[in-house]
Amino acid sequence: SPTTPTRRGSRRRSPYHRGTDVDAASVSTRGRRPAERVAATHVHGPGTLIDDDVRLGNEDGAAADQIEIGKGARIRGGSVISDGVRIGDRFDAGQNVSIGEGAVIGDDCRIASNTIIGSGCTLGDRVTIDANCYVAQFTTIEDDVTIAPGVCIANDPHPGSNAHLCIRGPTIQRGAQIGINATVLPFVTIGERSLVGAGSVVTHDVPPELVVAGNPAR
Repeated sequence: SPTTPTRRGSRRRSPYHRGTDVDAASVSTRGRRPAERVAATHVHGPGTLIDDDVRLGNEDGAAADQIEIGKGARIRGGSVISDGVRIGDRFDAGQNVSIGEGAVIGDDCRIASNTIIGSGCTLGDRVTIDANCYVAQFTTIEDDVTIAPGVCIANDPHPGSNAHLCIRGPTIQRGAQIGINATVLPFVTIGERSLVGAGSVVTHDVPPELVVAGNPAR
């Protein structure tokens, strides 16, 4: 990985990315770093703050595909942003958030602590996903969706199969709300501005502007 001389002509190993060096002057005394000064494989907008123990890219601190993060983001400790992730402006991530390879996240999104976003997911603008959620690979979440704590979104109708030929997460359309501890099964479409009640198991499509609840959700 490239290294950058410090102001005194020496070199300093980055505490943020193993195998990556940064200018020693960019190290924040409050445990954060201005994201504009990290490795060239990570592109960040102005005003973005990333805690020391956030991992960007692979374990060696490199990224095979460039990671892009917009301006004004805040990413807290223990989080992992994988290769090829693209994130819009004013992103807010809690502690221990994991975002899988190639995920695309819009502007003004908030993902709370201990939530996993699988690879290949797409999130629109102003999406809120609360703590302890699991969003499986290839899920689509449109603008203004709110997902309460503990929601599980599945993508595999044949768990345990080695083929994985039909994996696809559900589509949650604009303005929908998913209640706490709900489960949404693969291939389901949840319509615009619909509401899924707490603890529900969604097994079939939900029409727009409808309230469903129960197991299975009706």
